[in-house]
Amino acid sequence: MNKISDYTVSNPESLIKYLAKELKVQYKEKDKATYYDNIFRISMLNEDYNLSLIQLDSLKSFAKSNPTLADVVGVQFEIYNKTLKRTKATTEFEKIYKEEFIKKYDQLSIGSRAFLPQFFATNVSSLEKEITEFIKKHLEKNDIDVADALQLCRKYNTYNVAKKSIGIAIPLIKKLDKEAFVIHDSIKIYTKDKAVLSLSVVLNNVKGVKPDNTILLNTIYSGKENIGIAKELASHGYAVVILNTRGKYLSTDSIEPFEHEVNDISEAINWIIKQSWSNGNVGMIGGSYLGFSQWAATKKLHPALKTIVPQASVGIGTMDYPMTNNVFMSYALRWLNNVTNNRMTDFDSFNNTDHWNSVYKKWYESGKSFRKLDSISGKTNVIFQKWLAHPGYDDFWKGMVPYKKEYAKINIPVLTTTGYYDPDKPGALYYFKEHNKYYKNADHYLIIGPYDHAGAEGNIRNEFKNYTIDPVAKVDLNKIWMEWFDYIFKGKQKPAFLKDKINYQVMGANQWKSTSSIETFEENKTKLYLDNNGKELILSDVKSNGKDFSALKINFSDRTDADEIINQKNNIIDTLVYKKNSLIFSTKTFDKTVEFSGNFTGDLKVLTNKKDVDLYINLYELMPDGKYFQLIKYVTRASYAKNNEKRNLLTPGKKEIIPIINNDFVSKKIEKGSKLVLIVGVLKSPLWQINYGSGKDVSDETIDDAKEPLDIKFFNDSYIEIPVRQ
Repeated sequence: MNKISDYTVSNPESLIKYLAKELKVQYKEKDKATYYDNIFRISMLNEDYNLSLIQLDSLKSFAKSNPTLADVVGVQFEIYNKTLKRTKATTEFEKIYKEEFIKKYDQLSIGSRAFLPQFFATNVSSLEKEITEFIKKHLEKNDIDVADALQLCRKYNTYNVAKKSIGIAIPLIKKLDKEAFVIHDSIKIYTKDKAVLSLSVVLNNVKGVKPDNTILLNTIYSGKENIGIAKELASHGYAVVILNTRGKYLSTDSIEPFEHEVNDISEAINWIIKQSWSNGNVGMIGGSYLGFSQWAATKKLHPALKTIVPQASVGIGTMDYPMTNNVFMSYALRWLNNVTNNRMTDFDSFNNTDHWNSVYKKWYESGKSFRKLDSISGKTNVIFQKWLAHPGYDDFWKGMVPYKKEYAKINIPVLTTTGYYDPDKPGALYYFKEHNKYYKNADHYLIIGPYDHAGAEGNIRNEFKNYTIDPVAKVDLNKIWMEWFDYIFKGKQKPAFLKDKINYQVMGANQWKSTSSIETFEENKTKLYLDNNGKELILSDVKSNGKDFSALKINFSDRTDADEIINQKNNIIDTLVYKKNSLIFSTKTFDKTVEFSGNFTGDLKVLTNKKDVDLYINLYELMPDGKYFQLIKYVTRASYAKNNEKRNLLTPGKKEIIPIINNDFVSKKIEKGSKLVLIVGVLKSPLWQINYGSGKDVSDETIDDAKEPLDIKFFNDSYIEIPVRQ
């Protein structure tokens, strides 16, 4: 496939046909969902429309956990394929395309129809320019590998389908939409402090608009595609309002993420309940930032807000974003650019992983302070700098969501969803625990399973990061959430899936379990000590003396490891784990199968030559086949470990206790013949702040503060407590 000098930019179709034929033979992919997502497009380019449709159906099977969306996956290609199968002359195309479009539309549920516009939103002229530049670049080099050939063929297939069909599809969608929904997409309301909020309203028009319950989504991810989400919700018989955060969409105010939700959501609800289509009852739903915003709304709980359904909720501040246990992450800047670069959402910049990795690497190798990360990226970010001024959980962060006793006033039903591999799991579990701690009879349910961030928002994948989830984990979360709204607002039965307050999937056992309290998992914990028994580091159930220790020396001046850190796969199942700057402790082999359900905690007894240190702790199951299964990943700053609000520096040369206070949860069947492996290390990475231990504000430290290497001793009376039971 390599040599392509026989082709020209002016005739891309001939090159694409050549590449498609080659890819049919050469393209290989282990992940089945990815394979079918690519191969059906290759078959289209090879004009094998029957095979392409079969392969597209195989792709849809991987999205069955969200049937509403699964039915429209690749719909633009499906309709195009079916049209070309019937078309004998060019003049017939438009007529047959309309027939196939209407036929498909009639087969879809009202909810599935709501997603149609996002599949016909291709910018044809922009994509054409991309393709031309792509081909020109590779013609100059006179070679192209399989990965680039695949990317080019995907782009061209999308361009070709859109160019020939989008002009027919869009007017059809608009016509059909008017029959099903009433849409108001340019509403502005004014807050008491004279800010402008931009709202969109979607009303179900199937039986005529009438006063109804309202579902409110507060989002910072402004974009036309949000109307499709609103239509899907409205199709279930609700009025739906999209509230864009201050400064987004049609609002001209400053964009200040997380800072105004408490008041702005309350004012939006005030507006909603005054509308003729509102019956005065409001519920909220959404994931990530939208999940956070629901907790923000409960800080100033409006009487009309009857329930919230937060998914993968950002734990704002020190819980999980922009810090995890008081350690700032480099990703914070990438996300801020995504939402503050313009009034919409800058997905192009956000999705450019190579660019952001190069920024992190450049900063890391420069040895400059973390405060310089934004200028190294090419643009100062005011919000990033503001956040760095608040390294502890102070009033700035406390003002964004309920704090301590404020949870006692949240007397509405709540349904939380998160995943074992959701980066916002610490936030979701923090809110769940605080609500139950301060409101003893909280009507709060939790669903947690083997999901990543997208999975916790309803887009469950069968396989990710080398892990194939159990069949029972493929639940239709979107269906459960709508059943919840019907339960709260329409007096229907509570979702049958919710057997108790906490509903968790035991990985490897293909089983869901339920319990009434998070405290259940604290009852059967085993204490394991970090022992250096001779040369072997073990997790021992016998406490040895607290005088012996295991030691690490870390040279913060060494920056030769940037690429190896950035390129880590972080797979759930892998044959290798990253071991640099760490100690590795293992249990004995389990002689029987046990269940690990809950969270590990403990105390690290350490002595350092520095005033502070950032630690990471990773827990794995080392399975009988020699592969590692990731259970829990944990990061903490020693000076904030006892109190995330106030920094308490370490005393060099003095033995100190660093508590492991972990908002985490995982459930996994640990097989007979396995071991638990604990990796305890010092955080030194382009992906995080670097704590040099000088005692200064970590954001201001530079490589000049590295000086002598870090010496740290982990004493044998350090321990973790793990929740295992037979």
